[in-house]
Amino acid sequence: MASANAAATLKRAQDFGTDFVTSTLVIRAGATAVATHTVPSWTATNSGSDALATAASIATATITGTGSQTATSATLTKGTKVYTLTLGTSGSGADIIVSTTNFIAGETSTVNSLIVTVRAS
Repeated sequence: MASANAAATLKRAQDFGTDFVTSTLVIRAGATAVATHTVPSWTATNSGSDALATAASIATATITGTGSQTATSATLTKGTKVYTLTLGTSGSGADIIVSTTNFIAGETSTVNSLIVTVRAS
């Protein structure tokens, strides 16, 4: 199977950004939503044979629920489109990087970065 060239992979990352501009980012503890953010826009770049869709700065949000919960995943939603993200802290290699996975109701949820890798096929 031939792999996508850099221009084609970059185009796919740009299309991802277009599909998920002003999307809703929901951070979850299991099936429970614990924080909801808005992703305002994306920038697409090449990274070797892959491309990256990097979210612009994401505003903080108030953590919902009760007590302390461990955030385990996140989803992006725009209309009928849903994309599941991996979630972790710095150095984890996850799509979305947060400062801690311990989410305490009433505290602030901060997204350090959100980068989706679009693999060359």
